[in-house]
Amino acid sequence: MTASISRRRFLASGAAAALAPGLLSGLSGRARAASSLVATTYPGTWDVAQRQILLPAFAAATGASVALQPVLALDAVAKIVASKANPPYNVVLMDEGPYLAALDMGIFALLPKDRIRNLASLPERFIDPNGRGAFVSVQVMGIVYNPIAIKTPPTSWLDLWKPEYKGRVGITGLGSSLGSAWMVEIAKLHGGSESNMDPAFEALKKLLPNVGAVAPNPGALATLFQQGQVDISFNYLNAILPLAQRGADIAIARPESGWVLVRNSLHVIENSKELDLCYAYIDTALSDGVQGRMAAAPNFLAPTNKTVTFGSELQKVAKDDQELAKLTLIDWKALNPQRSALIERFNKEVRT
Repeated sequence: MTASISRRRFLASGAAAALAPGLLSGLSGRARAASSLVATTYPGTWDVAQRQILLPAFAAATGASVALQPVLALDAVAKIVASKANPPYNVVLMDEGPYLAALDMGIFALLPKDRIRNLASLPERFIDPNGRGAFVSVQVMGIVYNPIAIKTPPTSWLDLWKPEYKGRVGITGLGSSLGSAWMVEIAKLHGGSESNMDPAFEALKKLLPNVGAVAPNPGALATLFQQGQVDISFNYLNAILPLAQRGADIAIARPESGWVLVRNSLHVIENSKELDLCYAYIDTALSDGVQGRMAAAPNFLAPTNKTVTFGSELQKVAKDDQELAKLTLIDWKALNPQRSALIERFNKEVRT
């Protein structure tokens, strides 16, 4: 199913038919007549999944379209802050770290619970206590490896330090939530924490002989495997399983310390126009029909709506939302105040 699917065909499929009445009842006549929203997504699997699933569901339910722009969270925040009076986006997709770091900038609007009805379907751990975002998905981080080059699946983040992987390890910088979350896990394994990252940097110095490439983001990191540049790394389930299903020599394993979660959220930007449509867009993203398809192959974005049944691949991580909610989260509030300094330190000690 493509983003250009007709409204009639999508309604006939059943998923949008279930969504449409509730969403349409909350929209004013002015909002129904509006033509478009501008929303951000992430490059790669997020972009593809939202164009194929979320956008047709939203169009079918509201009659409106979305100009979807692949933008990393930090870049989106910078552009919004630069033009607050006339923001470039109506709705933005964020990782938890960048969202909390930008919370005090006054760029996120409060989300009315009576206008976003599917907020009631979220477990407590996936409800934003600030009321300015909706957690629409969870990315699951594990150890990534080439099963042809590495016959025995890795079991620890520390396996990346094994001497046999000299020049074959891929990592990302701390500008990505993936890289920051991984560094927190390394810090914890060496007695540190989100508030004490020195042990992670000391360990990273010892890893450098093994590092064959430093990627800017999760998608680029996954591509390194396809290009044959690395054999072991870390990444998100949703970045790896689609490649494995297409026949790439790539797999993901659970670290013995446990899977790590990075929550993803949608936010309405202050001073946005067409607020009714903004609310409907987020409500659609939270619906069981959309989240169920986003969680299934080939996307594997873990759902936050507790009514969604987990497929076989996600059940290897958690059998349901209750088990998912028990997995490791990063304390971004503790990490964020030092994150700029940590990025600068990483760029100085690793990239140079």
